[in-house]
Amino acid sequence: MDVIFLLAFWLFLLTALTLGWQAGNRHDRRVIIVIAAAAIISAGASLFLQERISLPLVAAVDVLLLVVVMRYALSSGRYWPIWFAAFHMTSVVFTVLAVVLPPIPHMVAERIAGFWSLPCLIVMVVGLIVDQRRGVNPSPT
Repeated sequence: MDVIFLLAFWLFLLTALTLGWQAGNRHDRRVIIVIAAAAIISAGASLFLQERISLPLVAAVDVLLLVVVMRYALSSGRYWPIWFAAFHMTSVVFTVLAVVLPPIPHMVAERIAGFWSLPCLIVMVVGLIVDQRRGVNPSPT
């Protein structure tokens, strides 16, 4: 069952990044590249490293992604980075909890952290498409 969810997530991620790439400007695309890199690094760490090493690495990657998105949110005239940052901050909180909690509760925190990636991607795609349809193309200062 986990494999089905994992495949569905990657399909959703690739679709969201593709739609975001098409609807976004060059500044949005830079953030999309960082989002894709964070997903690849996190997946690689989870697959190839032991959990005691991969979980702190994933938490560090999530914190760095949060910093990048928050910086973009502060300089952009768009709303999606603000919402993305808010949802991702929730994910970061649960990822950090997963690092510090004992094994059983940490699995719950890790699953909850993974869930928050879905609203992040939905907000990104919807925001970019709405901005594109309205003709809004603000660039960061």
